[in-house]
Amino acid sequence: MPLSAARLVLLVSLLTLPALTQQNGMQLPGRNWSLPAVRPEPPNIADLRTIRLQSIHEDAQQLSALSTAMQSDLQQLQKGMLSKDLSDKLKKMEKLSKKLRQEVAQ
Repeated sequence: MPLSAARLVLLVSLLTLPALTQQNGMQLPGRNWSLPAVRPEPPNIADLRTIRLQSIHEDAQQLSALSTAMQSDLQQLQKGMLSKDLSDKLKKMEKLSKKLRQEVAQ
């Protein structure tokens, strides 16, 4: 399929325009991609302590709620009925307790 003269001119101009702007240092309008350097302020020590204490509190609440929820599962286990998610709950309790030990030791 032969290209018409108008399509050929358009194709050549689209292919050469980026090369010309790179060689001459020209910038096309709206092509300024550089962003100014913005540096965030470091967090305040009091804020870090508050965030850490809040995290410890939330983890302790999760561990307490999980322990309460497991009591009925353990009672069922004494009767010979094994809950299907008991193993998952025990693993989650173990992870939470390990995380709490590490956070409190810091």
